[in-house]
Amino acid sequence: MKYIVKDFDTRYFAGIELLGGFKINSDDQKKIPGLWEEFENVYLDDIPQKIEPMRYIGLEIYRFDFMETKTVDYYAMVETDGLIEVEENLVTKKLPKGKYVMFPIKKADIKNEIKKVYRYVENEDMNVHLGFHVEDYHNEEESHFNNEMLYLSFKLED
Repeated sequence: MKYIVKDFDTRYFAGIELLGGFKINSDDQKKIPGLWEEFENVYLDDIPQKIEPMRYIGLEIYRFDFMETKTVDYYAMVETDGLIEVEENLVTKKLPKGKYVMFPIKKADIKNEIKKVYRYVENEDMNVHLGFHVEDYHNEEESHFNNEMLYLSFKLED
């Protein structure tokens, strides 16, 4: 399986959360495109200090009770040039500095592609941080929706 390893400085993002998260392997994941549409049409213009060109991520964070609930928190976000003050409906996140392993995947079959990447990471015994993963749309132009590819990224542990 193809992948690249890239060093990142600390990165900052602002966006919105899929309230209640979603259950893995359920129809809940069908809510994600609507979240992105809401983010771009309602909230994106309200975010100050966006980095140009805009860089979008989907951030999936595993809850403390993930093993029991199989529920994750999901965020649609855009990169900012630092930690910013945001309005009540927006959230900010900071991704830690470090090396990230990035797998190119097809957006059209994202659910199956993510499963393949997770199997590969497990089979290869890659030492990745398992608390979150990042869907990095960094090659997008103007919108998260424009591109057919993304990078599924994990922070490598030292």
